[in-house]
Amino acid sequence: MLLVPESNATHFVSLRSNNSNNRADTVTVASAATRRSQRTKRGLLELAGAIKCSTGRSALAYMIYGCYCGLGGQGWPKDRADWCCHRHDCCYGDAERLGCYTKLSQYRWTCEDKTAECDDLKDQCEKLLCKCDRDAAKCLRKAPFIRKYALWPDFLCGHDHPTCNIY
Repeated sequence: MLLVPESNATHFVSLRSNNSNNRADTVTVASAATRRSQRTKRGLLELAGAIKCSTGRSALAYMIYGCYCGLGGQGWPKDRADWCCHRHDCCYGDAERLGCYTKLSQYRWTCEDKTAECDDLKDQCEKLLCKCDRDAAKCLRKAPFIRKYALWPDFLCGHDHPTCNIY
């Protein structure tokens, strides 16, 4: 199950549900993603919070964007935003090879001046995951959001893909 914030950043919607009727489950939680200097520690949602902090957009905007934003990834990235997501996938891959749990690990961060800050972390995995998320969010902030790539179907992505050693 993947939880991402809705636009008001106080509710999270399950995009993948294990229940038999395939309905989205809603869970209400407190969010620090858009409040300056408030701390948060919640696992997989750090990336969603960093995206909201840096871009002002809900992470939902990127859930099925291009060929790499959202779960999985295949083919050739469609635009600059999609390249940001490809690079983030590679960064998480590096972290996993070092033994970090990219989807379960939690770390504390703050949103300051449209940037996810986490300089005071001691744990190496937390530092690496924060860097992955912060860099992706900064990249997405600089990349244009092209509406035609939102809800982009996987079958249009092809099979050729860039390797991670380009970064």
